[in-house]
Amino acid sequence: MTYLAPISTLNAEHYTADEHARYLEAVANAQTRAAHSYFDQHIIRMDDAQYWVADEGSYETLMQDLVDRIVMTIPAGRVDEF
Repeated sequence: MTYLAPISTLNAEHYTADEHARYLEAVANAQTRAAHSYFDQHIIRMDDAQYWVADEGSYETLMQDLVDRIVMTIPAGRVDEF
């Protein structure tokens, strides 16, 4: 199951270069993981402006709080349907 979330509406004055660098690092991590995975990779923003990548297959169902924090989803690179 793929979750969709609205684009983050962060206030630009609170969005720092450090946070942007952390976001880009999470995107790169998610892209690398997705290329070798059957599961979508979700980039989740936490309250402390940190980002982490959740593999959709690692969790039964993401809690609604985490779903609301998804800022980007990288689709899985492998397909298991033939």
